[in-house]
Amino acid sequence: MDNLFVKTFLDVLHVIATLIWIGGMMVNALVIRPTTAKVLEPSVAGQFTQAMMKRFRIFVYASIVILGITGIPMKIVSEHYVSIINFESFWGILSFVKHLLYGVLVVLAVLNFEVISPRVARAAAVSDNQQFAIWKKRLAVSGMLAMITAIGTLIISSMMRYI
Repeated sequence: MDNLFVKTFLDVLHVIATLIWIGGMMVNALVIRPTTAKVLEPSVAGQFTQAMMKRFRIFVYASIVILGITGIPMKIVSEHYVSIINFESFWGILSFVKHLLYGVLVVLAVLNFEVISPRVARAAAVSDNQQFAIWKKRLAVSGMLAMITAIGTLIISSMMRYI
């Protein structure tokens, strides 16, 4: 594929999906979650979190699909590409690790959206402060793990551009 327009289009979609997913994750962790905890009662914070996560997860799941669809042809057209799994070059190793981290991010997204966030909201709705605190802490840990994994993925992606 030597079409500059197609390559550019795929790259722009890939970057936008990354911005939505990872940028949204960082804004949530660094701005929304701390502010919500500071100014809202637990039951209202739970309702807000549930409503926000319900809406945001649509964008995250769409980003996951877009990243997969755009990433495959982008990898194949790379001058470094040899095969799907290739440990014979540094680029191939980085590519493998990057895709493992992407898989971890997908699992964490599903875990956060489908398991942890609903339990935080449920505990807040019934004013179970003990369960709310437990699930809120699990959400924070899972979110921090996702942010660290996302940053690692971005670092590896950047390194791959300059090899």
